[in-house]
Amino acid sequence: MLALIVLVAPARATMVERMALDRIARDAARIVQATVVEVHSGRDESGMPATWITLAVGRALKGAAAKTITIKQYGTSEPLPDGTLTRVAGLPRYAVGDEVVLFLHAESRRGFTSPVGFGQGAWRVDRRRGRPVVADDAGGRRRDLDEFLATVGRLAGAPR
Repeated sequence: MLALIVLVAPARATMVERMALDRIARDAARIVQATVVEVHSGRDESGMPATWITLAVGRALKGAAAKTITIKQYGTSEPLPDGTLTRVAGLPRYAVGDEVVLFLHAESRRGFTSPVGFGQGAWRVDRRRGRPVVADDAGGRRRDLDEFLATVGRLAGAPR
């Protein structure tokens, strides 16, 4: 009976170990500063619910450099035509126009990726007040964008 309750009960939280920035940078296969240009959800070729996020890359700090990349994240940002809505607590959501610094895992065999440490590896850029700042999706403190990118570049071993 207990097993049945555990299987049927909805998950309410995702537990993620708090990670230091140097570990997030080390564990990331790719780090980019980019702007979201497209977001759409659907099912991938194996039928899994997925969201594709296309990014215009302003700066590649680790991994292959490209002007645009599209990442595939598990889950949907909005309900699919069949009513399916799959969201993973702690995974970032994206909107066109968002400027982000993403620390991404390598793609899985099925092509999925996500930020290292969930929201800890997704930093939002805010340019509304004077100098631009960043803050992670996990509730991290705000940091100056230029100083943050310089630190991340050092941690990731990016050429200067």
